Amino acid sequence: MPGLKADSKTTQVSLPSAARLLPETWSVEVDDHVLDLRWSSDGAFLAALPSLGSIGIFDREARRTATLAGHPGGNGSLSWDPKRNRLATFGQDAVVRVYEAPFAAPAREIPLEKGWAERVAWSPDGKRLAACVGRQLLILEGETGALRQTFGDHKSTVCDVAWNPSNPNEIASVCDGGARTWRLGQSKPIGHFDWGGASLLVTWSGDGRWVVTGDQTPSVHLYDTRRKHPLHIQGYQTKVKALAWEGSGQWLASGGGPAITVWPCSGKKGPEGAKPIQLFGHLKDAVALDFAKDQGVLASGGRDGLVLIWMPHRSDDPALVAQRSEEITVVRWEPQGDALAFATADGRITLCTMKARSR
Repeated sequence: MPGLKADSKTTQVSLPSAARLLPETWSVEVDDHVLDLRWSSDGAFLAALPSLGSIGIFDREARRTATLAGHPGGNGSLSWDPKRNRLATFGQDAVVRVYEAPFAAPAREIPLEKGWAERVAWSPDGKRLAACVGRQLLILEGETGALRQTFGDHKSTVCDVAWNPSNPNEIASVCDGGARTWRLGQSKPIGHFDWGGASLLVTWSGDGRWVVTGDQTPSVHLYDTRRKHPLHIQGYQTKVKALAWEGSGQWLASGGGPAITVWPCSGKKGPEGAKPIQLFGHLKDAVALDFAKDQGVLASGGRDGLVLIWMPHRSDDPALVAQRSEEITVVRWEPQGDALAFATADGRITLCTMKARSR
């Protein structure tokens, strides 16, 4: 397995302000530490998931459109249907709840077998839901909640899942034992990449080429599904807890320490033998990353409370969007890239909008 190295040095840089570009529009609070923020596909709604307590739905004017009940024992994840304004939530009660905008009707509840519940995710075509409970990955019908298929063969609790954006019949899962890729209708993995360690998160590039994991060790594994070829990137300072794709899979941003490393993933060999872009600006670990759609603009959030924006193909210097006393847990660009939402560990959510653009 070819191994690559990420430069782990830390450099302090001056931070020009981005206030004129991204003025703060509003700020609201939810019940607890914010695990995730997700925009609906049309950008009309922003869903906020705290670790405990009620789930908030906001519009772009900071109106709280809905307050959804939290899951007993703790919230796990949420996912928007990519085809319509339909939201799935999941928690430690092992119940999937599906809500339809405008969220006036009660949720459709899908109770699953009890177990540690981590992730729920809509398929790219909006026809199915994936939910992981314990060592199983379950595939559900989106309209009825009926169980369509169960994927087992995991060594430990499934930590994360990612659908293939270019093929709604393929999905990846990670656990202690690396990554597995599955195809609906088949019982065995179509790919199994086990390096003897554990993975924490998984993402699949938009063009379907790369399955990438962030690992328990300070490393990233990339799998070129076209060549059936694995790559191992080492040299990070900490566990890699943030990954973000630019475009359909041309560039991959990764955070495993204060530095952000952006790897080229196009061409025959992708990052193998290539020199990555290194971005230095955070004083503590960068734990949240997101690329704006089709703009080459990267947002990052760190344990230092900084929210930075970068144009990595034009400059190594970031602009400062905000500085908070609490760590940043999530950054999310609105689907059209004209607004940035971010959240902190103390439950505050802020929206910044592009001053020079309008919807």
